[in-house]
Amino acid sequence: MNRVDFDVIIAGAGAAGSVAAYTLTQGGLRTLVVDKSRLPRYKPCGGAIPRLTLDRLPFAVEGVIRATPAEVRITFPGCPHTDVPLPGGPVVMVIRSEFDALLLARSGAEVLDGTAITSVTETGDGVQVRLGNRHLSARTLVGADGAFSQVARSLGLRPRRQLCGALEAEVPLDDGLRTEYGNRALFALGVIPGGYAWVFPKGDCLSVGIGRFRPGRGDLRAALTGEMARLGIRLDGVRVQGHPIPCYQSPPWPLWNRRTQEKLSTRRCLLVGDAAGLVDPLIGEGIRYAITSGRLAAEAILQEDLAVYESRIWREIGHSLATAGMAARLFYRWPRRCYELGVRNPAIVRLFLDLLADRASYQGIGRRLIASTVRWLVQSTPRTLGQSDLERTGKDDPGSGLSRR
Repeated sequence: MNRVDFDVIIAGAGAAGSVAAYTLTQGGLRTLVVDKSRLPRYKPCGGAIPRLTLDRLPFAVEGVIRATPAEVRITFPGCPHTDVPLPGGPVVMVIRSEFDALLLARSGAEVLDGTAITSVTETGDGVQVRLGNRHLSARTLVGADGAFSQVARSLGLRPRRQLCGALEAEVPLDDGLRTEYGNRALFALGVIPGGYAWVFPKGDCLSVGIGRFRPGRGDLRAALTGEMARLGIRLDGVRVQGHPIPCYQSPPWPLWNRRTQEKLSTRRCLLVGDAAGLVDPLIGEGIRYAITSGRLAAEAILQEDLAVYESRIWREIGHSLATAGMAARLFYRWPRRCYELGVRNPAIVRLFLDLLADRASYQGIGRRLIASTVRWLVQSTPRTLGQSDLERTGKDDPGSGLSRR
């Protein structure tokens, strides 16, 4: 390839692609971002992001933060719910169309929207990208084009990928909903096998949704409608949209395992974000991993050493997700028992909040989780766990700030 149109072409204008583009343009590379949708575009997503993740960005994004919940409520059918305060606002809420548009605007890259990449061909010294009847060339390509990644398909990457799904809607706030949920995030566990429902405040609206993060059966729409009705949230006339989520590979291995890890790169191409399957298998969250993988991909390109990308992904993301996979298999196999253990043990709830806030990784809390569980079981009176047991004891850790109702 004697002449190239761009140093780097990025397929996808989401968080991963835009962060990669920013890092590359700051490094002096001519970068093009291509997206099949007209921008800005609506993206179904809960939109919960750890504040620490945003603080690590090289520019401010405060203008697109819609809400900062003061507490989180965790529920399970037939069990008392738990309210947990969120001092300091460790998790914030955004609308993805606004958030992604800001990241892309700050990237400084050239943008071609409303244009789908139909195929990718890797050559000895670059890549050829086909966009309908048009062809562009680049030295390197970044696949940030989501769970259905055309880049991955064209290059034969992640051939064993499996997809699960989620539904999401934005519900306008009335006075009653504002009182109940305007300052509270809610996780409704146990309402669908292998997943949960959520209610997140976003200023003048609520993001409500449901996701399943393991292969299986279940009517997501019916489960979402039923759970929202139970919570007093009507979905009449509200547009409900679905989106794919990378999920577990075939049992017994989780999505991320060092020995079964699928390739995320070739000599000239890298996958990031959902295209790389970088999604938490327990809670289905992927924005923090999109941002991290976009940065790591760009750094590898700037260093002209794409071979280091996968090892860095494993070190900063993959190892933690492998541990999350083990936690997900345990929780979704025995969800009620795990909920009862967790709701009665404030230490476990605090560890979960550390994960949500990006203050800890799954890898980092594994030993703490085991130690706190064993310590709590030893200190507690042995008995069969159940709702009546929870109601009978009714004793909160005085230092935890937790309340159970």
